[in-house]
Amino acid sequence: MLTKEARIEQLLEQDDVHWRWRWGVWLVGIVVTMVVSGLSPRWIPFSTLVFCFPHLCLEWRKTKLLLTFNEDARYIRLIYLNFIGQWLQFVVYLYLVIRYITGSTSIQLLISVCLGMFIVTFGSSRWLQTKLCTIDLAHVTEKEMSAAKEARLAAYRADS
Repeated sequence: MLTKEARIEQLLEQDDVHWRWRWGVWLVGIVVTMVVSGLSPRWIPFSTLVFCFPHLCLEWRKTKLLLTFNEDARYIRLIYLNFIGQWLQFVVYLYLVIRYITGSTSIQLLISVCLGMFIVTFGSSRWLQTKLCTIDLAHVTEKEMSAAKEARLAAYRADS
């Protein structure tokens, strides 16, 4: 079993490999949103899916890496549960956007359900992180990953 520091290093390495992909998705998403908003404001929610699907692909790669850190069945189940929650959120959002575009759902309902999904996802993610830490003491939380990224950035700035 890997130590927490080794896991953080592997996660940071994976993050380094995909940084161009992330920035490319953001740039393409912004351009698509601007073009779509110029054509018809009704399609703006659909253009936001340009941001969501690639993020989901990157989360799948992270999930596969996290699964290599521990072989405990409970740990594996919770890691999959976290990804399934994100996937379901994407599918529900896609469904709501399609209903909005066809005119059978209002923008208020779309926004309120999305906010509700965000709150539920945020809460369940924090609960899952806590559960994962009790199962695996070396589990790297999102907070620890953020701190590691900030420390790496500070070290890079200090060297420059």
